[in-house]
Amino acid sequence: MRIGILGTGRMGQALAELLRGAGHDLVIGSRTPGEASFPTVTLGEALTHGEVVLIALPHAAIEANLALLSTIAPETVVIDLANAVLVENGRIRSALEQPHGRWLADLLAHARVARAFTHIHDELLVSRAMRQPHTWAIAVAADDVAVLTIAETLVRDAGYVPVPIGDLNRSSVLDPGGPLFPNMYLPGDMRDLLRRHGA
Repeated sequence: MRIGILGTGRMGQALAELLRGAGHDLVIGSRTPGEASFPTVTLGEALTHGEVVLIALPHAAIEANLALLSTIAPETVVIDLANAVLVENGRIRSALEQPHGRWLADLLAHARVARAFTHIHDELLVSRAMRQPHTWAIAVAADDVAVLTIAETLVRDAGYVPVPIGDLNRSSVLDPGGPLFPNMYLPGDMRDLLRRHGA
């Protein structure tokens, strides 16, 4: 696939390494192109490069770049990796009143949004995929079955086992404060945990 990754942080870099290794044609878009220690393009160039766009920007940067994100071509598959994190009274939770994936899908109504790669530590993403490929689970959510299939394919290509959890309205389990955040699970353990939480 042609993939544009928005964001040059650890998650964006890790997924670029894994998905490029699986044979995908991708670019990494930066808010400050040229300042990174690896090749980057502008966010706008990354948007137009990809038939799939991975948003690995901080939550606040999504809102700040909403006008640009609104130019994503209609029907583009968008994988939402961002989290709106709030720490309150010693507890981590989402700063949103709705699942992050639903929030983004409402903002980008012309795109086709899925949620994946959000509940794991970014610093473990490459090492677990390389040392124990196709062992660890990543939960995936989307409203559209075809979009869910694409997200599952990218999860497999990154070296993980996709666990579909339903539509974006159910995706709060991936968000800060949800039962999956911020940990990694084997597929069976993840399914057991989700059943215990009624997901």
